Amino acid sequence: MRIVEPAARGFTLLEVMLAFVLLAVAMGTIVGMLSRGLNQVQRSEGASEATLYAQSFLDQLGVLEPLRPGQRQGEFGDRRYRYELSVREVPDPAPRVASDVPVEPVQAANMPKLYRVELLVTWGRANASQRLRFVALRARASGLATGESP
Repeated sequence: MRIVEPAARGFTLLEVMLAFVLLAVAMGTIVGMLSRGLNQVQRSEGASEATLYAQSFLDQLGVLEPLRPGQRQGEFGDRRYRYELSVREVPDPAPRVASDVPVEPVQAANMPKLYRVELLVTWGRANASQRLRFVALRARASGLATGESP
């Protein structure tokens, strides 16, 4: 009687090649996801740093230096970030009274003035994902707004 031993079965060349193709596709997908994630982290870092510079700049505006209407440009962060500042006086937003009785406007000695402050911060190539715009309203007593002594 003859004993038949099972033949040793291995992988065929086709199966090995298919496994390599699937591995290559999976690795390509993972590398692409990591690359996009790193780009997102870099954009987020730039926006966070620009926001901190802008917040610090706006906090000082009108406090450490007088608030004057006009425009100016500059840089911060070792010339990595550029800014454009626009300050303009806003008309009094008090509601107008619609009646037949004439109303005398209130005139105080030191009426506050309202200013619209707009700060545009850009970095890198300054494309849409590398620019931030901040807008704020500031009220200042008229003497304090221009740097005069009260």
